Amino acid sequence: MNQTARMAAGPWVMRLVLLVLGVAALVGGIGYGLRTPEGLVGAGLMPALAGLVMVVASLWEAARALREGRAPTAVTDVGTAAAPGVEDAPAELDVFGRSAGQRNRAVVMVFVVILLAVVLAHVVGLLLALTAMVMVLLGIVEKMPWWVALVGGAAAFLFGYLVFGVALNVPLPTGMLGLV
Repeated sequence: MNQTARMAAGPWVMRLVLLVLGVAALVGGIGYGLRTPEGLVGAGLMPALAGLVMVVASLWEAARALREGRAPTAVTDVGTAAAPGVEDAPAELDVFGRSAGQRNRAVVMVFVVILLAVVLAHVVGLLLALTAMVMVLLGIVEKMPWWVALVGGAAAFLFGYLVFGVALNVPLPTGMLGLV
């Protein structure tokens, strides 16, 4: 079975799914309203922006795939498998030098850290929980130096406070301790 110009359906289906979800979020967000009558941020602004980002990203990726010629892929014959006893090739590393196993563990760790940050937000407040989350993600998951994790956490705190607390005047949850 030699199909040399078969279309890789999986990536194109994913691009289409992201495009449809993005359009749905964009339309739904606009339906909720982008601004309130008082001129404040409406309930639909964030879903509309997220939908817009999804639409642009999926269209951008589709255009890039077409431009780079990734649409047709070569499917090799089954008979090209390595002979028994031949050593497997070393694991393919990403641009950061991580193997597939390390990438999979990092994804699990990110979800665990996000879950812990949500729980922690009820105790110490949203800004401190997100600050701790950024520091853990940078320091432990990404294995950055400690000072980079601290600077990243401080930057996340300042960004959240200045954008949401000051500029948008959004009441930020302070948690049971009522710290920040």
